[in-house]
Amino acid sequence: MSNGSLQRIYLDTNVYARSFDDQTQPTIQTEANAFLEIIQAIEAQKLVLLSSDILTFEVDNILDSNKRTKVETYLKLCNEHIDSSDEILHLGKQIQSDCHLRPRDALHIASAIVGQARYFLSCDRKVAQIEQVRCYRRFARTYRQTYFSVMNPVLFVEKLQKGDLE
Repeated sequence: MSNGSLQRIYLDTNVYARSFDDQTQPTIQTEANAFLEIIQAIEAQKLVLLSSDILTFEVDNILDSNKRTKVETYLKLCNEHIDSSDEILHLGKQIQSDCHLRPRDALHIASAIVGQARYFLSCDRKVAQIEQVRCYRRFARTYRQTYFSVMNPVLFVEKLQKGDLE
């Protein structure tokens, strides 16, 4: 199967870091387990993982050097990198304004859209709210993406296991 026919996904920085957060909280543990299942699917070449300059920037700024090193190991699994560009900055500003998103979150979404990701995964509830997702989809359509979805990694894994990915 060529990379062109595989699902392209983009993981927010918080998804990569979830395995290193407080695992005594059930939600965090469930999200961390979902992340590890996603990593297995990437290693089995069932998904194409995208990275970006904003993702690299955020990982480079993780204060805990042990955590940063571990997250960097996961970033090496990325199949494609989306470089910063005027296009991403412009789209990010539009998303920030229209979707009422923080600047870095908007740059992640813009990078995923420009990189033609079908799925953007985030543990941030505000980023993955249905109203927000509708807003992002409007921008994705301008990039001729017929499908763009933002969701929590747990829901993504459920869809992946059922074979329900669009």
